[in-house]
Amino acid sequence: MKKILTILSIVPIIVFAGLNVDKVTNTLSNIKGDKIISFFNANGHIPLNGKIKLTTLKSADIVLFASKKYNSKMTIVNSYKELKQNKNSIGAIYLKKGRTQIVFVKERLTAHGLILNPKYKNHLLNEWQLDPKSFRDTEE
Repeated sequence: MKKILTILSIVPIIVFAGLNVDKVTNTLSNIKGDKIISFFNANGHIPLNGKIKLTTLKSADIVLFASKKYNSKMTIVNSYKELKQNKNSIGAIYLKKGRTQIVFVKERLTAHGLILNPKYKNHLLNEWQLDPKSFRDTEE
């Protein structure tokens, strides 16, 4: 049992070991709204630096690396699959082939009154791009 708990505690560290933390914090710090956006880091194994305002879960606007749904909070999840499934998520930060991937759904940001600095436009997706099959179905 002890071995299983040890392995389970190491897995998140290994999974996020290659995450480019500077890229993540630079991108997150360029999300703008009517007020200063505050974040809660639900994964304490990822050391985010001081460029973004970290706070408690209760007072945060956005929950980072959310492993469960927060109905009253915007979330940024840790996989593309979860981004597709969780409509409350505005974006995802994850590793793919050892590289940090950061994506935000344009319509979801807009619905919450948020914008991403235009210099990060390569991180934006449209809602239909999450499920291209549904886009094809509407054309027929």
